[in-house]
Amino acid sequence: MKAVDIMNPNVIFATLPSTRQSVLQLFKGYGISAVPVLKEGKIAGIITRKDILRKIEEDQVALLMTPNPVTVSVNDSVKKVVEILSSTPFRRLPVVDGEKLVGIITVRDIIKKIAELNLEIPVKKYVNPQIVCVWEETPLKVVGEIMRLGNAEICGVLNINEELVGIMDEKIMLSEALIEDYIIQSTHSSSSDTDDKWSWDGMRDLSVRYFEVSVVKLPKDPVKKFMKPPDFVYPQTSASKCAKKMISNDLDCIPVLDSSNRVSGMVKDKDLIRVLLEVQK
Repeated sequence: MKAVDIMNPNVIFATLPSTRQSVLQLFKGYGISAVPVLKEGKIAGIITRKDILRKIEEDQVALLMTPNPVTVSVNDSVKKVVEILSSTPFRRLPVVDGEKLVGIITVRDIIKKIAELNLEIPVKKYVNPQIVCVWEETPLKVVGEIMRLGNAEICGVLNINEELVGIMDEKIMLSEALIEDYIIQSTHSSSSDTDDKWSWDGMRDLSVRYFEVSVVKLPKDPVKKFMKPPDFVYPQTSASKCAKKMISNDLDCIPVLDSSNRVSGMVKDKDLIRVLLEVQK
């Protein structure tokens, strides 16, 4: 199996020159968080939402993007793609044919392929025993702070009986519209010599810190009002069944329960894709 077999050929991209606002419109319009950047038809960089959040004073994509991104060729093996994605912070790789951008492969694309392959390999070797959990009555703003401090991508929600009753992840926390409003407001106010550029009037009862410099309003209501319905796997669950659950519930991580139905860890998508290294041997 090669990169061309799993890539998405319909690539959304930005071009040089262009501005931050045009990229934000792409993110919002297509529900994505990163795009390759082309210059004269050739790939020049890649820009993510984090790039924009880290440099809110900058407007030009050429100065916001990461230049010379790692790419793969259409004829590269899926094994090579998985090795890169599972050993780096990257969640997507542009696919090129010569110097031409012809597709993109995301971690989610590989999870979809695993779901289709009916792999019976159990997920137990891909379980991460570290997972953050909170009580269902915990205020959402406190959950956001717990996830930030724990650098957690997912949070299990437990009831008073220690049963898993829901899942909270960063996709629920982060609001694209609020982030865009924040970027615009912060940019407009950053010229002040006295105001902290990370301040936002009217946020007295709201958490404004979430992961690095991402900002989102978080209410005091209990997390049970916002959580996703719970889904989970067991250590003996097959890789393909786990992948199907991730896709159907739009999860990058999924909790793992032990034989007593207590939360014992989680499976991350970037760990699960390594199952293809076994079947590609």
